[in-house]
Order: sequence, then structure tokens, then C-alpha cells
Amino acid sequence: MEAKEVVQKGYDLFGAGDMEAFFNDVVHDHITWTFPGDNDKHPLAGVHEGKENFIANMMKIPEYWNNFMVKPVSMISEGNKVFVIVKGTAEGMDTMFGHYFEVEDDKMKIMMTFDDTLTAYNAMTK
Repeated sequence: MEAKEVVQKGYDLFGAGDMEAFFNDVVHDHITWTFPGDNDKHPLAGVHEGKENFIANMMKIPEYWNNFMVKPVSMISEGNKVFVIVKGTAEGMDTMFGHYFEVEDDKMKIMMTFDDTLTAYNAMTK
């Protein structure tokens, strides 16, 4: 599977709410998710290493944002690297994000989010 297809599958599964398939089918056991920002102010900020840590942090999303959705607008792929322009929505949030991935063994191994943290922060429910 091409890197772009793996990443698209991830967005498809996440968007459908099939988190079990998302975590098992497209997330590498040794994933590293980097979410820039101050972890005292944003609940997802930090470097999250390993699938367990990735899952724990992704599961925070519904705690903080109602009706959170991400939809790819466009993707650029070169080799195992994919950059995605993403429309991010939730109650009180309608913005654009940038997500960078590196795919290994047909799974996402590196993820870096370049999100509109101010808009996301302002839409938080907690």
C-alpha cells in the first residue's frame, strides 16, 4: 500500500468512528506523535511515543471537543512521507490543520500536527 493510501485509510477509519480498526490497521506499534505546544494549556501537547501513549492521548479528543471531525482537503506524498491539509471542525471550531506523517510497514510511524491551537483551545469544553 502506498503511504498516501495508508494515511487516507487512517482518516477514513477515524472519520467513521472505527477506532479499533484505526489503532490496529494503520497505527504503528512504535508511533511517535508530536503535538507542539504547552502541555499545561493544551491537553494534546507533547511528544507521545508508542501506540499505548498515542491511544491514550487520542482518546482525550472527545473529552475536550464535541463533534470533533477532521477531513483531508489535500495530500502531498513523496516516498514514505505524507503532508495533509485538513479541515478540522467541532462545536465552536472551524479551521485548518496541517498533519505530517511518515509511514513504515504500511502503518503511520511518525505524526506531527500543526494545528490551529488557539481556535481549538477556545472551543474546548473543559
